[in-house]
Amino acid sequence: MRSFLLFLTVSLVSITTFGQKANVVSAASDWTTLGITATDTVATAVATKPGRKTKATKVAPAPVAEATKPTAKTVAVATKTPTPKAEASPVVASDTKPAATKATEPTREKTTSFLETFADNHNGWLVGKRNGFVLEVAKDSYYIRKEKPALTRPGRSYIKLPNDLNLNKADTFTVSVEMVVPVGSQPDGGLLIGVKDTNNYCQFRLIGTQKVSLYTRVNGTAMASYMPGKPTNAKVPIDPVRNTLTIRRTGDDLHFYVNGKEVEDSPHPYRNFKGNSVGFISFTDATKFQYLTVQVGK
Repeated sequence: MRSFLLFLTVSLVSITTFGQKANVVSAASDWTTLGITATDTVATAVATKPGRKTKATKVAPAPVAEATKPTAKTVAVATKTPTPKAEASPVVASDTKPAATKATEPTREKTTSFLETFADNHNGWLVGKRNGFVLEVAKDSYYIRKEKPALTRPGRSYIKLPNDLNLNKADTFTVSVEMVVPVGSQPDGGLLIGVKDTNNYCQFRLIGTQKVSLYTRVNGTAMASYMPGKPTNAKVPIDPVRNTLTIRRTGDDLHFYVNGKEVEDSPHPYRNFKGNSVGFISFTDATKFQYLTVQVGK
C-alpha cells in the first residue's frame, strides 16, 4: 500500500512539472509585438581537408654477379657448374640528395559575408547595464534601452568583423541592418561602421522621419569638411517604426540608403576607417536591431 501511494505521488508531481511552461524574464519582454523568428545562420568560412603526404618509393639495389671460380676438377661438364650467388652492390656516396616530397598545404576559402541574426550572443555583443543603458540579445534582436528617459547621451555597441572582411581592403562592400522603434516613438539612431572605439567611427543615423545625419568622428572630433554630422533632409521616405539602413562602398564613393533609396546627402568620398568594427547607436528610449549583414565584393 505504501509503495502504491509513493508511486501515485511521484506521478502527480511529474505530470504537474511537465504541464508547466517556464517563465523567461527579459528586459525586452514588454516589447512582444515586434518579435520575428529568424531562420538564417551566421556565415562561416569552409576549409578544405589537408592533402596526404606522398611517400617516396624505395628502389631496391641491383644485384651484381660474382665471377665463377673454377672447381678442383677440370671444367669438363659446364652444366654441373654451380650457379653463383648474387651479392649486393657496394654503396656509392653521392652529393645529390633525393628531393623531399612536400605535404600539400590546406587551402581555406575566404569569408566574404557575415550575417548576424541574434539567435544567440556567440559574436560577443555587450549585454547588461552599461552607462545608463540596458543592452540585451533577445527574440532574434539586439536591444539598446535607456534606464532613465531623461538621459541625453546615446547608447552604443559594436563588434569586430572577421579578418577576411576588412572593409578598408575591399573595393566594394555593403553593410546593412534593420532598425525598429516602438509604435508612437520616433527613429533616432542608426548604423556604425569602421569603428575603432567610441572616438573613431563613421555613423549613419536617422533623426525622425525626415532627416539623416552622416558623421565621421576621428580622435573624438567631427571632420568638419567631410561628414560633420549636420542633420539634413533625407528626401526619401522614412518609416516611423521599421527601416533598413545600408552603407555601400563602390570604388572611391561611399553611399547611404534608407529602405533601398539613396538619401540626398550621398555619396561622399571614401576615406579609410580607423577600425574594422560595426555596430549601432541609439538616442531614443528603446531601439532594436535585426539582421545585420556585411558583404565584401560584388
